[in-house]
Amino acid sequence: MENLLKRQLAQIKARARLLAGLAGPEEEMVARGGVATAEASPPASENPDPDPSLASPAPSGAASAAPLHPNPVIEAAIRSGAVTRGADMPIVTRLRRGPWWWRRRVIHDESRGHYSRFEGEFQEMLSSVLTGEPLPIEYAVPGEPRLMEDSNYYLVQFTGPEVDTGSVTEAERFAKLAVWPASATRTVLAPRRATVEVIQAVCEAPVSPERVLFLDIETAGLSANTYLFLVGMMYANGNGFHVEQVFARDYTEEKGVLLHVYETMQRFDTIVTYNGASFDIPFIRTRMAVHRIPELPPVGSVDLLHASRRVFREVLPNCRLVTVEKHLRGAGRVDDIPSRFIPRAYHEFVRTKDARIMRNVAYHNRMDLFTMAVILNHLGEPVATVSAAIDVGPAATSPASISNATQ
Repeated sequence: MENLLKRQLAQIKARARLLAGLAGPEEEMVARGGVATAEASPPASENPDPDPSLASPAPSGAASAAPLHPNPVIEAAIRSGAVTRGADMPIVTRLRRGPWWWRRRVIHDESRGHYSRFEGEFQEMLSSVLTGEPLPIEYAVPGEPRLMEDSNYYLVQFTGPEVDTGSVTEAERFAKLAVWPASATRTVLAPRRATVEVIQAVCEAPVSPERVLFLDIETAGLSANTYLFLVGMMYANGNGFHVEQVFARDYTEEKGVLLHVYETMQRFDTIVTYNGASFDIPFIRTRMAVHRIPELPPVGSVDLLHASRRVFREVLPNCRLVTVEKHLRGAGRVDDIPSRFIPRAYHEFVRTKDARIMRNVAYHNRMDLFTMAVILNHLGEPVATVSAAIDVGPAATSPASISNATQ
């Protein structure tokens, strides 16, 4: 088994060098499924080629070796020119014929050669943001270091108008919430050991705005095997909305972030998210399990993504959070950073400790939280009022369109 694994590893390395154009004759033979040396090859009499005319030509300067499993149909198509081996294609052709995620990220430019389109766009965005001298996190995003159970983290807070200019108005509207909108289904997030009585009690709990928590997370990737570095939480208080952004200044502070989130969530009975039922809450639970933090107690859940799709899918081009926000508020964000760049921005911050890009990430997270409150307030109003707030033209706000959007 050990020798088999070594041979497989050598073949993988040889194929990688072959694609890069660095492989020698012996490595090329290994990459094609042969062996490294002539001494290691079986004698020709023990492994005869059933049809020498169909065998692949041996690389120059290397011992002759036939493919392990020759396919006459494929070999004939290659000889006729109907198909071409990937190894024989120019590198540009291979990139263009790769999978969709490869073609989207790798492009060719005469002046720059082959480079990642994603990385090129990120560097252009980064150069426009990083103006002035590098800043530590304490100056770029003012907050305070915290310690919980020997775990450090960083806490940033905003209250009232600091959240947004419309924070006080939207908080007053939110305080009048007596029942959940018909389009916003309230479900229960509960651990497996929760009893039926406990779950039923959560389901039947009355709507209490002061016990509703808006939650949004930022991660270092989409996989639960990566890190969670920012959790934004917003709730109503006497001065409008209050936002707490729990931030990990490096990968080791993730546990402190999760401990603070766990303690905060104990005070609320409903969590409002945007696609949180499928991503945010499962991600938090997975990372808590990694750090041996107890399971979250049963809590109500309202996912506004599903509610927005029920109401806005016929009158908006899509139901992304920024799209709904732009049409409800009539304006877009100013210093926002696209969501796809946030993981890369965090890795850049950990590497350089320059927190200027984190100002945009914190702003993005805070506006996601506030937009959820705006959407929930609009969903609680009559359908005609909600549709009138959407600037999509008279055709989309006709009675027929409104009827279809609420089905």
